[in-house]
Amino acid sequence: MNDSASNKNKGSNIEVVMIVRDEEINLVHSLPTIVSFAQKVWIVDSGSKDRTVEIAVGLGCEVVSKEWLGFARQKNWALDNLPLTAGWILILDADESVTPKLRDKLVEIASRPEAEVIESGFYINRYFVFLGGVIKHCGYYPSWNLRFFKRGRSRYEEREVHEHMLADGAVGFIHADLEHNDRRSLEHYISKHNHYSTLEARAIHGAVPDRSLPAHFFGGPLERRRWIKRNLYSHLPAKFICRFMWMYFLKFGFLDGMTGLRFSLFISAYELQIEQKLVELQIAQKQSLHSA
Repeated sequence: MNDSASNKNKGSNIEVVMIVRDEEINLVHSLPTIVSFAQKVWIVDSGSKDRTVEIAVGLGCEVVSKEWLGFARQKNWALDNLPLTAGWILILDADESVTPKLRDKLVEIASRPEAEVIESGFYINRYFVFLGGVIKHCGYYPSWNLRFFKRGRSRYEEREVHEHMLADGAVGFIHADLEHNDRRSLEHYISKHNHYSTLEARAIHGAVPDRSLPAHFFGGPLERRRWIKRNLYSHLPAKFICRFMWMYFLKFGFLDGMTGLRFSLFISAYELQIEQKLVELQIAQKQSLHSA
């Protein structure tokens, strides 16, 4: 990190960790929202071919190269191996930006004596921007994610996709928004979800159920979501239709106008991909057993 950026934010007590690959389009928007207050910004790059590294270095970030290990393992590697020194760590994706209100709340928490903050970590709410519109319904808002935590007190569950962070101790909620806005093309967005749907199908098809994150109906937002996914959603027929009905009608996606309709259809198509890939895996397994 350049000296001016390091000295300017030396007392913020917050370091940011971001894993990236070919994110030049997003970084020019997201990094300026964090370099202004972070003590240090760590960029863990897994082989970018575009101007990602150049942009990060130019904005005073510390860039570390690491071959891709998977979403959870890459983040846990960063938490275990980067020479982090600040009392508080903020995990961000390249397409996420910190709003001014959220920035102020993060700085305020990190400025307190650590013993006075009983929470080990904090959930942060975020809203999605899709095709130029803001999603404030559809079951995607509020969207709570544990991203801000005391150094050494949290890590990610070992899961191929849609991994969640687990905190060692009490958690709190910060009522200020993080913006999720992937500025790459819709073609890229579709390609990414095609890959995610493959990982989701594999996870569902796996013989050993994922128990790393507790599933409780009366627990926190992520625990409740996982309980529904394990105990109710898995038994529904035509899940992609149910997903659309839930998002657009039951979660008031229609209040987001055409953006809500387009987003509900997009996520429903993603659900259909998971269903069909799961069938493909089941067929392949049966053929393998039959030929054995």
